Amino acid sequence: MALLEARGVVSGYGDARILHGVDLDVGAEEIVTIIGPNGAGKSTLMKAIYGLIDCWEGRVTFAGEDVTGLRADEVTERGLCYVPQRENVFPTLTVRENLEMGAYIEETVSEERIADAFERFPILEERQHRRAGALSGGQQQMLALSSALMIDPELVLVDEPSAGLAPDLVDEVFDRLVTIREGTDTAILMVEQNARQALSASDRGYVLDMGENRFEGTDRELLESDEVANLYLGG
Repeated sequence: MALLEARGVVSGYGDARILHGVDLDVGAEEIVTIIGPNGAGKSTLMKAIYGLIDCWEGRVTFAGEDVTGLRADEVTERGLCYVPQRENVFPTLTVRENLEMGAYIEETVSEERIADAFERFPILEERQHRRAGALSGGQQQMLALSSALMIDPELVLVDEPSAGLAPDLVDEVFDRLVTIREGTDTAILMVEQNARQALSASDRGYVLDMGENRFEGTDRELLESDEVANLYLGG
């Protein structure tokens, strides 16, 4: 049984239907990437899974429990976290305070997990007393990921982790995602425009187009598919 299962998910905003019956699975300890053109519904799917928008039809199951219709905070309590593309840190709080906020559902803040965050991203320890809003874009992304890991989730949803980053930081972010999976056994589902690098760091992937499943397969199957390459990977 998959850790996360989405079946026939239909959702959107207002009267606009964006998703038209999308299916998706994420196994325990997997990295799965969703790619596709702008407007395909990738981020909408993540928000529907996490409870930020309603599922109009379909079902989302996490760790064997139907979580369709639950609020985002209720989903978080079950071990599924979300890192949005923008506004993913508290800019007026310090780095350390952001990490503490990441553990808001816990009775106490684990110093061990803060130490793990600093070991994973040493720059955060150096800047732990600096306000998050003063960090670079790459450092904020590291902080957002680390905050999501403070409750030791089973699955983290990450929306466009490389957006706006310099090329050298893009490599580091993908490397760190692999390290997180290997070091914490946390599964990762990400949406990413940098399709080739994201798939190369993943176990499997899905291609969405016009709110529908277009392709799915292992990282190698998608990277070696001429049709996927020509349509979605730039040839």
